[in-house]
Amino acid sequence: MAQQITQDGIANLSGLEVFSSVINYTGEYINWGDAFAYGTSMGSDTDYATTAADPHTDALINSPASTIGKWYRYHTSGSPYTAVSAPTTLAQYFLFYGQKTGGLDSYSGIYQKLPLTESKEYQIKIQSTITTAIGTLYVKTYTPSESTYVETSSSSITLPVVSASTGIVTSTFTSETANDIILIYFTTEETSVQNAFAIGNISIQEKQEYLIPVYAEDRFGNAHKVLRRNINSNESIGTVAYTLPDPVGDLIDAFSTRVAADGGGSVASESCLNTILETINE
Repeated sequence: MAQQITQDGIANLSGLEVFSSVINYTGEYINWGDAFAYGTSMGSDTDYATTAADPHTDALINSPASTIGKWYRYHTSGSPYTAVSAPTTLAQYFLFYGQKTGGLDSYSGIYQKLPLTESKEYQIKIQSTITTAIGTLYVKTYTPSESTYVETSSSSITLPVVSASTGIVTSTFTSETANDIILIYFTTEETSVQNAFAIGNISIQEKQEYLIPVYAEDRFGNAHKVLRRNINSNESIGTVAYTLPDPVGDLIDAFSTRVAADGGGSVASESCLNTILETINE
């Protein structure tokens, strides 16, 4: 078999290189994810009032995100929920409103149809703000399925958020279609007044995975590409034959040889035995 790697560390065959995986998230797949840049424009975006059993899917079906990259809003408007205001943008923040009265929950949210590549993995990144508000912000993705929508991923931010909390919350999802939908909504346990939770930025980036060769550094600081040697099933690394010494057997053989040299049948003298021992120790 041909030598796979030369003494100089050069591969003679392909496929011997060792690679490491590097993951990076690139691009931007949500439009107007920066609240500061969006100004107060969300106040004029389409808003849908709902009292349906599933207010989120109801909004997606009856107020569909027909335009890619455009924000749509919804909010609960009455029983069996607490009526709250629709989300807005103000002073560089996305604002979500909520209140729970008489044990009735409330929901206010936004959603957008995305320009994706089917079956690709994406990362959602939300920049939250410090707040004393009580509640939960949910970040979900949906894909159309016949006459409805199916949830494909979900993550959340639990409030309140303090300085010791994680300010940037990330989650990942794999696109089912080229136009999956991101939906973000807020619900609260606050009963006294309608409170608001603010987030600063929303980002969606595509996962890119690269393979790079692995290098090792020798004691002189020189970098060398790491290679591996393929061992076939019928190939062994090699064995070394080694016989353990047998001093008793060696003594008998040497004694017999010496006796025969002395004419046979003679009795070995002290000098003869010394000669034998010297021979063994050579």
